[in-house]
Amino acid sequence: MRGIVKRFPGLVANDQIDFDAQRGEIHGLLGENGAGKTTLMNILYGLYQQESGDIVFEGTPVQISSPKEALELGIGMVHQHFTLIPRLTVLENIVLGLKTPVPSHLQSPGVWTALRRKWVESVDLNLKAAEAKVRALSEQFGLKIHPRAKVWELSVGEQQRVEIIKALYRNAKLLILDEPTAVLTPQEVDTLFEMLNTMAAQGYTIVFITHKLNEVMELCHRITVLRHGKVVETVRTSDSTRKTLARMMVGRDVLFQLEKPPATPGKEILRVDTLTVR
Repeated sequence: MRGIVKRFPGLVANDQIDFDAQRGEIHGLLGENGAGKTTLMNILYGLYQQESGDIVFEGTPVQISSPKEALELGIGMVHQHFTLIPRLTVLENIVLGLKTPVPSHLQSPGVWTALRRKWVESVDLNLKAAEAKVRALSEQFGLKIHPRAKVWELSVGEQQRVEIIKALYRNAKLLILDEPTAVLTPQEVDTLFEMLNTMAAQGYTIVFITHKLNEVMELCHRITVLRHGKVVETVRTSDSTRKTLARMMVGRDVLFQLEKPPATPGKEILRVDTLTVR
């Protein structure tokens, strides 16, 4: 991505941004809330269109006008707020939008022939094949999601895994994750990081949007810092510290520890004895 500009009324969200991600890399996109991180990735995913600037994907200049076009290129995105339908199963959510078309010669009203019945049977076979693929992806990345489970029965962390499988099922090679740990328990964060490292080792590219310093230091290979819609710098994690990253994020030094004087309690000001409440 080169020279990306995106404006909203009264705001330049992305101001001449350059960004690149490499195959097999976990690339952290770091910045405070409102820095322009999600807007930039929404452009790459086709939800927004840039006003100027260029996108090159796998060596080819592209203009991405919709998420459908992004997915066709191999770009997937898991948003902070999931897009699953709770009453459907995991499998149904994953294949939603990939319906097998009815052949034209079977579309006439009233047609219900042996041929059409065979087509319906083929759809059922496609679902079975889809279930097998979902199971294979779950096993490949240790996601442990049952395809027939209802989404409303799943934890938030499990629902996030469904969104990831949904992108992988559509053959995403570059996966964008928008603040993925915001809704996870510490144990689920560990599971997510393990899975992302496995994906990167297999050649997938991950763009990890966050404002959390500890996460990018632990997980990412490189980090691009945004502030007020502009790129401050792109650095290797191995060459960075929390202190330098924080300074790039906010434009000043940040104190991570405050020196506090020892507590010196004064005389007692309140006492409660033998309190009963009925």
